[in-house]
Amino acid sequence: MLEESLLNKLKEHAEYFPRKEQAILMCLHEVQNHYGHIPQFALEEVAKLLDLPLNHVESVVSFYDMFDRGEPARHRIRVCVSIVCELMNKDRLIKALKELLGIDFGQTTKDGRFKLIAVQCLGACSEAPFFMIDEDSYKFESKEKLHEILSRYA
Repeated sequence: MLEESLLNKLKEHAEYFPRKEQAILMCLHEVQNHYGHIPQFALEEVAKLLDLPLNHVESVVSFYDMFDRGEPARHRIRVCVSIVCELMNKDRLIKALKELLGIDFGQTTKDGRFKLIAVQCLGACSEAPFFMIDEDSYKFESKEKLHEILSRYA
């Protein structure tokens, strides 16, 4: 069962649109922001609230790489691995992240602070190589600057 405060936010999203099923992405973002991932029981609640089949909601979550059904983390680091970031040497960013965090893509740090996620595009090609921590956007400059950025999320 969803907490009342979260359920109220989801209802607000559903009421905002002419057809409540149009609120699916906003609702899923709310759930993920609340729990740090999207648990199965929340998918079931979203499906009920929006009058959608559960398999439809599950397919939306599996289609978009911005949604995470795995192990929760306080902060999600999404790293663009598209061709533009590849050409702009994203490997330096990935190597620095893996060294500083001690994890690989799809893993969560032992303290539950960070989860590292590869995504195909974050829409910031002019800033490549590019990554996001939660909703904050960053251009990779150096390992030292990256360490400074990560320390802000203690």
